[in-house]
Amino acid sequence: FPILAGRLVVNSQSRAFVVVDRDNLNLPEYIESESPIHYSFAECAQFNPGALPISACIVGPSPTASADGQLKLLNVHIIRLRDNSGLVLFANMPHYVCDGFGYSAFMRRWAEVCALMHNGAESVPFCNYAFDRAILDRAMPEQMQPLDNACRRVYSTRRVLGRFLSWLSPEARGRLLVEGCKRMPVSAHIFHISKQRVAELRCRIADESPLRRISDNDVLTAMISQAVGAAACAASENMGFVESALRLARRPFLARDEFMSLVIVDIRPRLKQLEQTTPYVGGCITGIPVFSSLRRMSQAGFAGDKYGDKDGNKLDASVLADACAGVRQMVDGLTDSFVSGIDYAINRDPTCYAHSLALALTTPEKIIITNQTRFGLYDCDFGCGAPQWVCPPPTFLTNF
Repeated sequence: FPILAGRLVVNSQSRAFVVVDRDNLNLPEYIESESPIHYSFAECAQFNPGALPISACIVGPSPTASADGQLKLLNVHIIRLRDNSGLVLFANMPHYVCDGFGYSAFMRRWAEVCALMHNGAESVPFCNYAFDRAILDRAMPEQMQPLDNACRRVYSTRRVLGRFLSWLSPEARGRLLVEGCKRMPVSAHIFHISKQRVAELRCRIADESPLRRISDNDVLTAMISQAVGAAACAASENMGFVESALRLARRPFLARDEFMSLVIVDIRPRLKQLEQTTPYVGGCITGIPVFSSLRRMSQAGFAGDKYGDKDGNKLDASVLADACAGVRQMVDGLTDSFVSGIDYAINRDPTCYAHSLALALTTPEKIIITNQTRFGLYDCDFGCGAPQWVCPPPTFLTNF
């Protein structure tokens, strides 16, 4: 992964490039430390973030310059727990370099090399990865599907805040976003939903839906969006006049009753002509928006902090069926020509990522959904077995 020793360069059109100069490398940040916390304490706390070393995350929610003034493309912090009872590994890469697929590929390769060394291997087999964006350009079909209204609102609508963010250097933009996040109330929650409960819910939704196929991902995406949307609707109904006015001022790009779900999609499987011999590990994700009615979402039957009663009697499965239909329609519509249309819009205006970021920053009623279970990150064996716990940092936000 030589790209991780590169430097981020931005041209006059606000387009970012990673340049690797063997005579002027920007080496990753690598820190080792020790903690007085014992592994058994973290395990008994079920790896609650409050039980882990608070200094584990050495970067914030957005990439900023390190101590030498350079924005690092890899940050690693290894913490040895008390009495050598365990290890905490933090690793971060900004989206300038790769997405979750590429990040997981690096972690798997790192683990593979360490495991071979741990087992006394005399050599490590070579493994090749592709970073050249031209690979994607060659895979894009000539036929382009025009952007639908939702994607146009996210990627093609220019915003003053977006222009300002694109004008800033990556380091200054990172500092601004980190400071802004410090002033925003962020709560991290981890939920466990059994496969059995998901299967039961999928069956109930299937009875209310004409869809022939409903995946677990459709169900979870719809359920999470509905729960957050219902909570947002309930909160808005309890607001006074001043609070309501401030809320509307903070969401200038959405209608009064709108809620935005941004589903992060990997476009690799959608590009039929993508070269498969060498895996492309650069940035290859796209956020696909789904706009819903807050009022309709509030009818799903989520009461307080409970999802129906123990028998699920309070749940209106028809509402979730509608949400699943929206997600499934979005997923099925992601053809290679649709992806080519988004790629064209991004290349035509390199600052469009900043306009979509501005939309996300100014939209309180939203949820961004990404699925990291398909990339093999949870099975990384560095030579002592798979990790006992893998999770994002408590205040995880997408690193633009």
